[in-house]
Parts: sequence; C-alpha cells; structure tokens
Amino acid sequence: MVFLQLPKVTKKTQQREGQFLYHVDLDCFFAAVEIREDPELVGKPVAVGGNRETRRGVVTSCNYIARKFGLHAGMPINQAIDFCPDLICTGRHHSLYRDVSDNIMSILSSYTEQFRVASIDEAYLNLTSEVENDYGGDPIPLAKKIKKEIYEAEQINCSIGIGSNTTIAKIATGVAKPDGIKYVLPDKIIDFLTPLSVRKMSGIGPKTTESLKRKHGIKTIGQIIAVGSEVEMIRKFGGLGKFFYRIISGKGRTNIEPINTYGAKSISNGRTFWGQMNDGERVTAEKILPKLIDSVHDRLVKKNFKYKTVTLAVRLQDNFQNINRSRSFLAANDDKERIKTTVYEILDEINHAHNNAPIRKVAVRVSNFTKQDPLQKTITEFFQS
Repeated sequence: MVFLQLPKVTKKTQQREGQFLYHVDLDCFFAAVEIREDPELVGKPVAVGGNRETRRGVVTSCNYIARKFGLHAGMPINQAIDFCPDLICTGRHHSLYRDVSDNIMSILSSYTEQFRVASIDEAYLNLTSEVENDYGGDPIPLAKKIKKEIYEAEQINCSIGIGSNTTIAKIATGVAKPDGIKYVLPDKIIDFLTPLSVRKMSGIGPKTTESLKRKHGIKTIGQIIAVGSEVEMIRKFGGLGKFFYRIISGKGRTNIEPINTYGAKSISNGRTFWGQMNDGERVTAEKILPKLIDSVHDRLVKKNFKYKTVTLAVRLQDNFQNINRSRSFLAANDDKERIKTTVYEILDEINHAHNNAPIRKVAVRVSNFTKQDPLQKTITEFFQS
C-alpha cells in the first residue's frame, strides 16, 4: 500500500485549517435565463446558440435535459440536433445575461469584500470569518442562504462548493451540480478525491483525460494518488505530476483579493415575478418592491455608501421591452424612504406612459456613490437616537 505524505503547513503555502472558501457556479446559466424568460421551455431540451433551420453554429450552453443526450458547450448544432432531434435552439441575449449576472454578483459581493468574479456565471468568496462568527463553524447554512437569495432575486439555481482552498471548492462544485452544496473538510480531501474521474480536476480536459487512460490506464484521481510522492508523480507524468500533487495534497489559493468596494458602480436587486402567486393572490410589482428596496438598502449601509442616483428597471410582459428610469440628487445620503418614494414615483410614470401594461420584472438600483465615514451615523440611526 502506498501512502501519500502531505506537505506541512507553512507560511509559504499560505494554508490554514478552517478556511471556508466558497465557489458559486450558476447552473447552465445562459439556458437557465432563457427558460426563465419563456416558461414553455421548462422540461424540454434547450440549447443556446446555433440555428436549427440552417443547422449552423455551435452550442453555447444547454440545460441538463439536453446534456443527457450528450450535448455540451462547443458542440456543432448540426451534431447536437442529430443527438437530440427534439432540441429547442434559442438565440443569445447577451445584455440580458449580463444584467442577471451583475445582479447576482452584486448579491454575492454583499457577503464579503473577499470576493472575486471568475466569469459571468461563477465567483469565489472567502467567508471564513462569517462562518466562524455567525454560524458556529458550519458553512452549510450560509450556503443555503446564498442559494435562496439568488433564487429569490433571479429564479436561477446555483451550485456551491466549499473547501479549504479555491481548487477543492471548485471541484466540490462540480460534484454538487446541479443545484447542490458540497463541503469538503480539510482532513477529508483524499477521501473526497479518490473516487472521482480525473476529468473533475480543473484544467484537465478531454485530451489529457484520454491520454492518461491510454498511456497509464488511469481513470480516477485515486489511481493518481496511488502513485505516491511528488517525485514519483513527476517521474511518471512529467510536468503534470507537480500539478496533480498540488491538488491532491490540498494546496491551492486561499487568498481572494478583496474587491475595491469604494469603486463599486452600483448595488441592485431585481426579481422576475410574472405568473407567480402568493397566498392565492397574483404577485405584482407593488408587492415585490418593498423587499427589493430593503435588500438594496441593507447592502448600501453595510458598505458604508451614500447614493446620489436611484434607478428602477422594468421589463414588460407583452413585448419584453426593458425600461430604465433614474433620478439623481445633488446631495448623497443613505435614506431608505427616499429610495422608496423615488421608485414608486418612477413606477407610476411608467404605468401611465405604457397604459398599465403588465410587468414581468422589476429591479431597484442605487449608484453614484460616495463613501461614508464609518463613525458617522446613518440618517436612519440619527432619527432613532
């Protein structure tokens, strides 16, 4: 039996027991947004990208139903239709994807300044102090809270991986998909990795996977672990050996560079609500807005920001028209009542201008920030004192 000797924790490796690094990945993001916008697509195989009529183009994203037929991003649409004759192809609405992503990333950034966007549909967060101070060292409840807030805001599911470094967190996310949570304890890394396919390691693509299988008969990470020490891995796999050993030994980034919160452009929250019911009554913009305003204001105060601009974004149901209207003020402050009054004034104007057309989605945004002295009382605190 071969035993893997893990490296000692040193300042140089920047490892720390008990770190809670979160990797948040939005499931089938582009496809999920398209399905959210058109509920008739629910339960059907959907691909974003390509043209079904001309059979040209490639799959940009597809839902899990389509993936069961072997579809994946980058597959020619002609081949995708051959694999899945009932495939529905939708167009790409990049501005919509960006709006949804920006809102979700704004939500995530409100949890910690140690936050980094990895792509339009994934991000890393270091939530160590939050887990330790607010959740008694258990990272799962906070992950559930994050998932719930994202879904309530945008009706998009996400998967969350949690580990002692970003590498393990990302691999854990892959195991958690779809719509799941996976936490890997620092002393369970080997147990976690052993049964997994080598393809689960970030950076290992189909060609490398096939090469490992053909040259070495290796299919699982456990077979790599059995090779032994770092030296033996390098001898067997060349430069890849060092990469493998780093993952297996639990090394990886634990530092997530804080975002420059002073330079944040806006704080927003929105929700698509068309067709939803609450206690037997149809959900309306008027009923949705108070919760969105509360969420935006809470994040504003948490970051010690004052705003000068309030924006209401509306998407109409009948033609999916997007309407954005803003109000700017000479003086910056953090007054929630001013946000509320301004938002409802804008909503009344939009309703009047569009003959009370049914609304599909609303979003509240504050921007044009100044930084508040953390020792200075907010307006709300001033009147409460």
